Amino acid sequence: MYMTPATIRKRFFSVLETAEKNIHLYVNTPGSDMTRHRLCPFSDTVKSTLCLTMNRTNTELFNFFMSQNKKVPSKSAFTQQRKKLIADFFPYLLKSFNEKIPFTKTYKGFHLVAVDGSDINLPTNKNDFEYRIKQARSDNVFFQMHLNTLFDICENRYITAVTQPRPKMNETQAFCHMVDHCNLPENTILIADRGYASLNTMAHLIEKKKFFLIRWKSPSAPSAFLKDILPAETESDREIVLDVTRSKKNKHLCHGDKMKIVKNKRTFEPIPIDDKKSVYTMKIRCTCIQLENGNYEYLISNLPLKNFSALDLRELYWKRWSIETSFRRLKYALSLVYLHSVNRELIIQEVYAKLIMYNFASLLHTFATEEKKKEQGKKKRKYEYKISFEDVLPIARRFIKHRMTNDIVKALMLRHQTAIRVKQQTARQVRSQTVKPLNNRA
Repeated sequence: MYMTPATIRKRFFSVLETAEKNIHLYVNTPGSDMTRHRLCPFSDTVKSTLCLTMNRTNTELFNFFMSQNKKVPSKSAFTQQRKKLIADFFPYLLKSFNEKIPFTKTYKGFHLVAVDGSDINLPTNKNDFEYRIKQARSDNVFFQMHLNTLFDICENRYITAVTQPRPKMNETQAFCHMVDHCNLPENTILIADRGYASLNTMAHLIEKKKFFLIRWKSPSAPSAFLKDILPAETESDREIVLDVTRSKKNKHLCHGDKMKIVKNKRTFEPIPIDDKKSVYTMKIRCTCIQLENGNYEYLISNLPLKNFSALDLRELYWKRWSIETSFRRLKYALSLVYLHSVNRELIIQEVYAKLIMYNFASLLHTFATEEKKKEQGKKKRKYEYKISFEDVLPIARRFIKHRMTNDIVKALMLRHQTAIRVKQQTARQVRSQTVKPLNNRA
């Protein structure tokens, strides 16, 4: 059952109020930080960070505080207040908000969780060598952070996230970390793209007793995992027993259908780096499916063959695209491409603030969508209409600032609807990385 806007707001603010009562746990200097009366107290600091958009910081502060008839703090004062919060505060806020409103929607009895990452362009900082990337064809440099997330497809909400410097990005390590630190239900299917594909990822998820569906490279690709396992460009669906070892001398000890050798110093948790004797056995399912455009996709999973057909796997992987849509909304509708600080820790604050705001708006969007269904059929229209997520965002920000009744929030969201038109599909354009323009809105 979907929640009303008033309930959503109440549960979010209960988390914020609990944090304010235990403020010593979430500041860098307990007993000193956030204790004096300021123009920008703890609650307003958090809420204004959540409501940041693409405007300059001074404009954002003016819009937020003047809407509440409060004195506007300076940009410097606001930044100093943000620096007093510990790095784990906004991740805690995201986790606690999710716990207040549990994930209940499922697909055929399973929670669907997509795993993916996206690069975030950072403002230039000449003293920053951790996030610096050299351009391939010139001496210019740019700065990027990589965001890894777990995203509940059925609920359209983010579960957790991990940020990494782009030059030191390790998606498989981030994937395992997120799975270890999230209390995911047993009936969860983790769906990932090729960047998260590795022997260690599969072994880690099997040991954690998690279902997974991961896209893999074609068997014809260089050093492909699926080489000699699946024929290229031929539909197939088979279960195999795979033996993994660190030494070619163990070939006579293997009893599976296939064997894979883990290269020296490469991470494979079940077998330590200096262990040349052990053999790890896993049972996996390898599937090749043909798409409507004639291309082939290769999927590896541990989903039972009797419960999930090849067509089911195709549909499950297709549903993963919703996380790509969420990244677009996160960057452009929620203005994550415009940052309000050069400080990398404050940028990570903004990243988590956008994730929280996305979840808050998504819950309101679900409410509006369900209310729209009740009114469906009352008017005859040329097109079918939907509640636009982008139109819900300014209402969500307003709702964070001011309490409103359910009827008012409902009327505002139902007032602006978007016609659903069939869009022409275009080929995806892949561009090489280049120097990024200044995106600091401070």
